[in-house]
Amino acid sequence: MVGGERIRSRTVIWTAGVTPSPAGKWVGAPTDHAGRVLVAPDLSVPGQPNVFVVGDTAHLEQDGKPLPGVAQVALQQGRYAGSLIAGRVEGRSAPRAFRYFDKGNLAVIGRNFALLESGRVRMAGFFAWCVWAGIHLSFLPAAESRWVVLPKWAWTYLTKQLGSRIIDPAPPNAGSEGTAR
Repeated sequence: MVGGERIRSRTVIWTAGVTPSPAGKWVGAPTDHAGRVLVAPDLSVPGQPNVFVVGDTAHLEQDGKPLPGVAQVALQQGRYAGSLIAGRVEGRSAPRAFRYFDKGNLAVIGRNFALLESGRVRMAGFFAWCVWAGIHLSFLPAAESRWVVLPKWAWTYLTKQLGSRIIDPAPPNAGSEGTAR
């Protein structure tokens, strides 16, 4: 819908900017120019040792550069913060400062084609695409999810159908069913 007018299309492209949450304002913490909370080396808010910020809402520099706002960083920071909190509850001494370990980059470019960079390993093509699929399946939160997602992926791969659809409300002059695209 644009200006109240419905524009029909077979293809819908959605884009979004990346803006951190207003967590810095919520906790009264200093932020960088983009609004990310400036965190201490243990991922806590300076002056608030029991408040932790992780992921793309946190600004932490390592080797003179800010850490990227990617899932890999967020996962490692979340594990670190969880371990630190559990250690405090159990009376253990604090671990070393958080240090991000870059496992590499993986990007799907199209059907049967991905790019993989990890250390000195660089590859592109079908094998990199298979690695991407395997990693994504392994990170699904429950084993049952893998058995649901894998057949769906196989079906969309074999039939060359689109894997997802957007269901929106019916236009004013249509029946009660939504429109799938």
